[in-house]
Amino acid sequence: GINAEYGKQWYQRRVRGGFNTTGASPGANKAQNNRPESLSPVTNCMVRRAVHNADKDMFVFKENIDLHLVEMVGYIMDITEGSTCYEYHICDRTAPEPLYIRKFLNDNDDASALPRSNCYVRVVGHLRFVKEQPSIMAFSIKEIKSHNEFLFHRLSVVRFMCGKELTPKLGSKLAASGGVSSAGSFNNNNGGAAQGDGSSMPGMTMTQTKVYNALKKCSPDNQTGLSVRDIQSTTTMPMNDIRVAIEFLSNEGHIYSTIDDEHFKLTDHC
Repeated sequence: GINAEYGKQWYQRRVRGGFNTTGASPGANKAQNNRPESLSPVTNCMVRRAVHNADKDMFVFKENIDLHLVEMVGYIMDITEGSTCYEYHICDRTAPEPLYIRKFLNDNDDASALPRSNCYVRVVGHLRFVKEQPSIMAFSIKEIKSHNEFLFHRLSVVRFMCGKELTPKLGSKLAASGGVSSAGSFNNNNGGAAQGDGSSMPGMTMTQTKVYNALKKCSPDNQTGLSVRDIQSTTTMPMNDIRVAIEFLSNEGHIYSTIDDEHFKLTDHC
């Protein structure tokens, strides 16, 4: 049966960070294509119904929901193991065909630790258009041990969609009454990570490593993650250098924004 206590704890960890809505006001310019993306919980059906914009290399679902950095939970139907890349076909029973997933192996990846067939996994990565169909270029594939995680992923998808559909309506009402956007009320900064140890990581500059280490020392239970100013206070680096490092780490899939475009968490902590 389902472990209710485990489900409660897992839900409390993810209910804020995983169901992010944008912290920008409804009238804000959405043309900030270079800003770090939030993690969007999705299903195979959502990905397949999303429209691919080749000019901007992005996917749009239901006309106003941009999908880029995504999370999906499903069952491994097939796997092809290569020397530099693992190719998965993952099914979550929301579409007839499984979704194509690719995981390239880095120097520090342990191939023997990657999930194999006949298990449920959580995939985090970027949406791409490969072989004339949508796919996920994964940077994290982890086996899940409890059915609760599958159930709560589905709940996170529902809440994510409800939030995206309701935010513009609520925002327009608040704007008309002179109020602030409701998303802004969730800006609860619980920052305060310890300073990074300064050790270099493969493929990263020292600045990027320091930002990564600062976020790594933030507790996974801290739903808001760290703000940019928190990172600056722990690393004592120039703000511009920190923002450049954040953009790199986000584009590489190491981090994602939480309550707004100023707060971030490691994807390994999601």
